[in-house]
Amino acid sequence: MNPIRIKPSTAPVIRIKASTERIVSAAEVAKALGAKPTGVKTEGAQGPITLFALRQELFRRLTSTGGRPGLPDADKVGKVPLSEKQWVRLEELATAISEDGFSPSAGQVANVLLTWALAQLGPDAIKQLATDMKANEDAE
Repeated sequence: MNPIRIKPSTAPVIRIKASTERIVSAAEVAKALGAKPTGVKTEGAQGPITLFALRQELFRRLTSTGGRPGLPDADKVGKVPLSEKQWVRLEELATAISEDGFSPSAGQVANVLLTWALAQLGPDAIKQLATDMKANEDAE
């Protein structure tokens, strides 16, 4: 049986167009449904896509100044209490996303995860929390 051969002149041309669908933000959906943020996040195991995103973010942010690559926006080294289990998990994540020439530390992984968690709160999280607490107190 002979294989099918396609010449460049007979191959169909595939053109990719930008989507004509409008991207709807989570805020627009919430507004349309009359919902408001609860601050509650779903938990559970994250898949390989999340690990890939973590790896890509570290790869993007780590810069070398001659020594061990560091995070340019990390200008303070603070003590964050962690359990042994949490530290081991951070080390496991760092190992899982490492490859030749790219080996982030557990602390660098923690920095990106903390940055993401704080971003999820949004800029007005503290004000919103105070407003919600006052509303709950008034309701009681």
